[in-house]
Parts: sequence; C-alpha cells; structure tokens
Amino acid sequence: MSNVSADMANRQPFFYDVTLRDGNQALPKPWNNAQKKDVYLQLLKLGMQGAEVGFPASSEMDFESCKELAQLTAKMAEEGDEVAKRVVVSGLARCVESDIQRCWEAVQFAPHPRIHTFLATSPLSMEHVLHLTPEQVKEKAVHCVKFAKSLVGDKGDVEFSAEHFGDCLENMDFVIDVLKAVVEAGATTINLPNTVERYRPLLYVNQIKQVYEALPKDITISVHCHNDLGMATAATVESFFVGATQLEVALNGLGERCGNTNFYEVAVALHNSGVQTGLHMERIYETAILISQWSGINIYSRAPLIGAEAIVHRSGIHQDGASKTKDMKKGAYRPIDYSIIGRHQNDALSFTSQSGRTAVYEIITKFGYKMTLAEAAELQPVLKACSEKEGELSAERVLDVFREQRVNVNGRLVFNNIEVIPDENRFIFHFKKDGEPLVRSITAEGPIEAALMLMREIGMPVELVKYRQLVVPEKDKLWAGRGLSRMLLKAGDVEVEGRGVSSDTLKANMRALFGGVNLLYKKA
Repeated sequence: MSNVSADMANRQPFFYDVTLRDGNQALPKPWNNAQKKDVYLQLLKLGMQGAEVGFPASSEMDFESCKELAQLTAKMAEEGDEVAKRVVVSGLARCVESDIQRCWEAVQFAPHPRIHTFLATSPLSMEHVLHLTPEQVKEKAVHCVKFAKSLVGDKGDVEFSAEHFGDCLENMDFVIDVLKAVVEAGATTINLPNTVERYRPLLYVNQIKQVYEALPKDITISVHCHNDLGMATAATVESFFVGATQLEVALNGLGERCGNTNFYEVAVALHNSGVQTGLHMERIYETAILISQWSGINIYSRAPLIGAEAIVHRSGIHQDGASKTKDMKKGAYRPIDYSIIGRHQNDALSFTSQSGRTAVYEIITKFGYKMTLAEAAELQPVLKACSEKEGELSAERVLDVFREQRVNVNGRLVFNNIEVIPDENRFIFHFKKDGEPLVRSITAEGPIEAALMLMREIGMPVELVKYRQLVVPEKDKLWAGRGLSRMLLKAGDVEVEGRGVSSDTLKANMRALFGGVNLLYKKA
C-alpha cells in the first residue's frame, strides 16, 4: 500500500457482475429464465453494485429474461430493497442499432438501466475479424454510442467496451482517440477488456493507467479480464490502484475458456488491502456452493478461498504454524479469517507421511479427546508408517490408530476380567502376562488400589498421579457414551496416560490402568 496514493486507496470499487451473460453463455447447459432469476437474487444478496443480466438480442429467451429481471428489480426497489434501489441492470449489445434497441427494450424497466455496447479496437480484430479500417471503427463506435444515449436519456447510462483492448499495445493513441470520441457521444463508463490474456499483467495495467490519465475524471474506467494465463485477478486488482473503478467479475470465475475474473478473489484481495468493498462478503462461500450446484461446474479442489483443499495443511511445518495461530485472525499459513466469507472453518489438518505431531494433536483433540504434544509425537511415526503404505489418512483413520495405540492398550499385560468379593474386600484379576494366563486375588480397600498392589506383586510397579472418570466424546461415533477412564501413571521418571473405555466403569478403570502399565513396561 505504500506506493498507492491515498486517493486511490480510499475509493470504493464498483463491482459489476457478468455471470448471467459471460458466465452463462459459456456453460455446457445455459440456465433457463427461472435459474437466471435465482442467480440474480443471489447477486443482490451479495450486495453487487452492477449486473450484466444478458444479451437481449441474442435470443427471445434471453430478451425475456433480461426484461423480467429489470422488472423484478423495479418491483423490489418499490418494496424498499436497498440493493435493488441502487443496482445497475445492464444488457450487452453489439455496435448494431437493432441490438441496442432490443437491449433498451429489455432493461429500461430497471431503476438504473444501462446499455453496454462494444466494438473491437485492436489491429488484429479490426483487420481480420471486423474487416474495417480504424476510421470506420471510430465512426461506428461514435454513431452507436450516440444512438444508445438517445434511448437511455437521463434515466440510464451507456457503457462502451473497446473489445480486445489488451491487444492494443501498439495503437494506444488511436484507442484513446476513439474513447474520447465515445465519451463525447455520451458514454460514461469506458470498459477496457483483456479479452484474451496474453501478456504479463503490468503491461495491461499500464494501458489502463494511460487511459485513466487521458480521459475526464468523471468518466468511470472499467476492467474486464479473462483468465487465459491465470492472472485475471492480479490484473483486475492492480488496475483498481491505477484508476479503474468498475471491476467486471464473475461468480466462481465462470466464463469463456478459462473463465472471467473471479469475484471472490478480487473482493478479498481488495479487502485485505484495506479497501472498503461495500459487499456482503459473508455470503461468498454460500454463493460459491450454490453456483456450483446450479451450473453443474464443480469447484476445483484447490480453488482459492472456496476449494475444499484451500484450508487444508499437510506439511508438518505448516501444521505447526497453523495450530499455533488457529485462534488468530491472521494465520501463519492462512490468507484470511475465513469467517469473512462465511466459511466457518479456518484450518483443516490432514495426515500424510509429511505431517508432524501437530496434525496428530489437532485431529485427535477435535474428536474431543485430551492428549499431550508428547503423546502426539510418539504417535506420529506410527501414523507416518501407516500413511506411507495407505496414502493420506482420514481423521477417522487417525482416530483408529489412536485407539489402538492409546486406549485399551494391550502389550505385556492383557486384562480379561475382574471379580469383586465385596464382603471380603477382595478382587480377583484374570489376565495374561507375557502370554501366560494368570489369576491373582488381592485384598484392598478398592479396585484401583488392588490393581496397583497387583502391579507391584508382578514386578511392574507404578504410581497413580491423577485419575479422572469421563464419558467418551460424542464425536467418537464408535464409542460415544461409554465410560472413559484416564489415569496418569508414573514409573521412575516416566509418566504416561492410560485410557480405558467400557460400558462398565470398573472395567474402564482396569483397562486404563493395565494399558498405562503396558505403555510404561514395553517389551524389550
């Protein structure tokens, strides 16, 4: 932000969504009018400031859809909807009078209607697509803008796009001349599309700056970037800081070829840069899921912000940093506090052979179990060996290994049963030691004291440091509701936690104690 003027940083961007036009036309199965209405209403929920609702001259269905959405906006505005009162409803039209007329017939009902017309200004397109001279292009652009302005009058406005502007590096003087002429003819928004992304963003951004400096400051500069090289977001965001105010975006990055600039990425990048977006950003994640369902286009697992993998950490170093900053708004390996976009999970740790103790700790504690980092460190190599054979381990698989290694642990001792003779304060233990079945009778005040006496008797003495009786956490679906005994046991300078689970509290206690002893007295 240090190189950005205060004037640029304090401006509010104008988000202009093209999902219903650019995005829809690129779908394998374009939306019908009812589906387009659903998308449009979601745009309003986001607080979108402008929406290009279609290309009215392209088909009767698209015309009707644009008209219905314009009328719906008017009705919502009359009923007091604040977003509907402000939103610009726009239709696209080629630089052809019949297109422009049809566009106006569709969008005129909106409180703020717009005709968006376009004509290519790049040398390649003028010569090989339009087959027009530069002079003819200028004349046509000015004529069509004047015609559009005559239709909208004071009720609406006109946007003009210099199509293939990104290819105009060599004829910028001509392009600026055309743009000045269309401004004089009545256009108040000048859109400078990177119709096909071919070069590094800085070249495009410098072109935007040239136009911004050449046109009157009451003219809105707009950018519309396609993502052919994967840099549409960067080009859009940086264009804002050199003078572009209207940012043309699409939900989920939908659009021709590799898509249009992704709305979510631009909004969050500007937010992170201290720019007020004026949007309901908390609806972003919800919107992304809905648009994926409605379009039939899956969200790429590693899509920024909205992908399933966007919040996942696998490297041990990353997991450690994520864990240490999990309750902070700014995470060590996290671009945002994801609640900003309505995604209510910040960091997800999964276990692979690259993971460390932190992943073990986070996964197990999320199931509701208590454990120490030292215990997690002991489990990590066991899980790593599993992962090297099985690949990535699910949280449930990690829990399975935790149960095997830390709950009801068998080892040199195997607990089978305990008989209680209450009148005699006597406890009869049925167990195995090093594979040999044994039965021992111990007289004591209670079963835990008896078990500790038994351990001394069989040469495996331990000291009980702490004992707790709990219930297995609900998130452990296998054992939920059963008794959980936790015993901190000590032998020499070593402490371990024994855990026992059973629907019988007494047996849970015994399994915890026998399991802890097994952890302390492992086979040589």
